[in-house]
Amino acid sequence: MSESANLSSAGRNDVTYTITTQYATYNNDAIEASLITDIIIGFDTEPDDFIVVVPDAPIGESSYMQASPARDAQHSIIVELRLDYADQSFKHYSYQTTDKSQVIRMFLDYWGLQKLPDWTNWTDITDQF
Repeated sequence: MSESANLSSAGRNDVTYTITTQYATYNNDAIEASLITDIIIGFDTEPDDFIVVVPDAPIGESSYMQASPARDAQHSIIVELRLDYADQSFKHYSYQTTDKSQVIRMFLDYWGLQKLPDWTNWTDITDQF
């Protein structure tokens, strides 16, 4: 899979990760780009699945990023990002798209490059928590 070809654990700057899905939990050494890609692609056949990527140290101010299939006719995916602040407050943002490649890239960048997606046009859903 070309999207995962350039990422490896070498670029992760000593951040360790845990990935949780409905069916399994993967710790740092078991995580590869192909795992992230396969989970997200699998949303088509596993509509109850999800992915939560949790770094052991914040990525920017993000404590985790997660995604799950939306229950809609377009087979879209809902991506959410949690930002935690020093004053104990937080913001929670949501983004919905049918572009699986975009979602895969967001997660590969989050895991492999410690890069946050651009959430400026995402929906602030903090009031739901």
